[in-house]
Amino acid sequence: MGETSPVEFFDDFNGESDHWNYRTDNYASISQEKSILRLCSGPTEALYYSNAELSDGLFDDLPWVEKTFEAKLRMTGNHYGSAGWGFWNHTMQFDKNMCMWFIHLQSRGPYMFQGFFAQVGKHLYPIKVYRGNIALLSYASRLTLGKLGVLIHSAKPSLQTLDLTEWHIYKVEWRKTGVNFHIDGNQVARLPPPAQGTKARADIWIDNAVFGYNPRDAGRVYRHLTQENRNTTCIEVDYVKIY
Repeated sequence: MGETSPVEFFDDFNGESDHWNYRTDNYASISQEKSILRLCSGPTEALYYSNAELSDGLFDDLPWVEKTFEAKLRMTGNHYGSAGWGFWNHTMQFDKNMCMWFIHLQSRGPYMFQGFFAQVGKHLYPIKVYRGNIALLSYASRLTLGKLGVLIHSAKPSLQTLDLTEWHIYKVEWRKTGVNFHIDGNQVARLPPPAQGTKARADIWIDNAVFGYNPRDAGRVYRHLTQENRNTTCIEVDYVKIY
């Protein structure tokens, strides 16, 4: 079960903890068996948003500042949409969104980001690329100073051989000087820190959408670009630690 203190939270999912918020939308589920938590999405219809999500804060009730998120987990197969884990300040507004997480993105149609990335706000670092010219995108994003909506910090993935269906230990180390990303003890990315005073929640999710950026959007938010998945895909979580 989960335990909290001013400096640490740990859950090995041997039982249900009231620390977490459990969310499912449409074709999604959350289950727990033999100390493994399973967040699953699919099969999903393309026109409907489906999401399974585990988090520990809502809106402005955000518990973490400059902590380390660590989790042992894996994905169970090829997935269209997004999945990720780390810290987030729970807003999709362009000017306020501040995520510090690992994120998988894949779509069937044209989309700039097809791969697995470290992300801090508008800053991205490629870890594994599924398809597309990440070198060209990185150059264009830096040349335009992020006017594409993101700034991609490297033209080369840091761990192209990564298999997301195997168990790995992922760590997001949030500090005043920057955010470090580690997989199995090896640093795979470092990105600029969020603004001082940022608060965030821990978040793990899998859904059937990638996210669209339109600078003329009336709500000034990232929109869901939903995908069809013929099979169920899950994130299996062995433990989460925050310290």
